[in-house]
Amino acid sequence: MNVRFLTSFVLGVSLLGATAANYTLQIGNVNWSGSAGGYACFSSTAYPNTVNFTITKSVGGRQTYAVTAGPSHNTGTYTRQLNSGGNSLNYALYTTSAMTYQLKAPTIALANEVLSGTVTGQPSQVIPLSFIFYLPPGQVVPPGTYTDQITVSVYPAYNSTGTPDTTQTITFSVVVAAGAAISIVPTGGSFNSSAPQLTLDFGALQAGQTESCDVLIQQNNNCTVNYSSLNNGVMKQIPTPTADQISYTLSALGLNIDLTQPASVPLPSGVSPQPNGNRYPITITIGTLGNPAAGTYQDQITISVVAQ
Repeated sequence: MNVRFLTSFVLGVSLLGATAANYTLQIGNVNWSGSAGGYACFSSTAYPNTVNFTITKSVGGRQTYAVTAGPSHNTGTYTRQLNSGGNSLNYALYTTSAMTYQLKAPTIALANEVLSGTVTGQPSQVIPLSFIFYLPPGQVVPPGTYTDQITVSVYPAYNSTGTPDTTQTITFSVVVAAGAAISIVPTGGSFNSSAPQLTLDFGALQAGQTESCDVLIQQNNNCTVNYSSLNNGVMKQIPTPTADQISYTLSALGLNIDLTQPASVPLPSGVSPQPNGNRYPITITIGTLGNPAAGTYQDQITISVVAQ
């Protein structure tokens, strides 16, 4: 007897389609703009940059969104830094121009630390959004291009735990310019950019008499100090000059500076200490008086610094 066993298998396959993303993201790399030439280390002016971008609704109906920004790639935290070699520049991303709340991402972000909203209606709607890219002024670092990367994502809500609708990693860049600043102060004084002039009053002149002050120089790279004298290195009578004049010498940086013509002295390179910079004493020494007419004698010395 032949016995045939027939076995049937019914194979069922269920195909689950992927859920369409509610939004797409349109954003590019960000280059900071502010003072001419780049970030000026010795300027107190702040330049908050507005970063404009868009998201596009992909599906119909009522859809919520929360645009987020992850931690700094350089630090791994929300203490964000742009790096160039071993040097760092602090910055922050804020949700609005009020700069009250930093832009963050789940699961750290609070409701006011994302850009959120709700859109109804048909797909293909474009929603313009923005946030603030802020560099605190007064950070003294060497010149160069400083960068960081941030992951920007779109979630359904600020506290979402799943996969975002879309995500994009963008690069933030800042060019730091070579810069220098100068302040002429009484001996031992502090840097004071609001007082560009200083008078050394010798009183009743005597040969060999001296008066001193300090030149404070802030720098983030190579720089040169320039000296010039209104009277080419002598004091003349004021208000009406005569043939009489009084000689003097100026010593700075351990050198006697020849003021009969404009003079330049290069400084050692590097970043100066803060907040006062490098201190360079200046001494004026009165020369032989001869027999000048009585009166008030004066010269004007201009000292400037130029960064390279």
